[in-house]
Amino acid sequence: MILWGACFLIAPVWQPGYSTAPPQQTAAPSREPVNPNTADLETLMTLPGIGEEKAAAILAYRDEHGPFLFAEELADVPGISMQMVEQWADLITLDPEF
Repeated sequence: MILWGACFLIAPVWQPGYSTAPPQQTAAPSREPVNPNTADLETLMTLPGIGEEKAAAILAYRDEHGPFLFAEELADVPGISMQMVEQWADLITLDPEF
């Protein structure tokens, strides 16, 4: 005994407006990494979670203690957590040209 109704439910149904190709993801526009040793206030504010106050705190810390040698040192800035620094791993650089 063959159940024709079951075959209909299993068969793929084409619908207008839908493509059979897998969805394509567009990459986020790439940008230059931020160097906390040379960046100004506005550039620092492009980092996630950094507003004007935290950017100013980074600048003040840099002026008082000198350049950051390791990314982890950014967590010493008041208001900056290690979690934030880890989140910026691909967004910052400590290029020695400062």
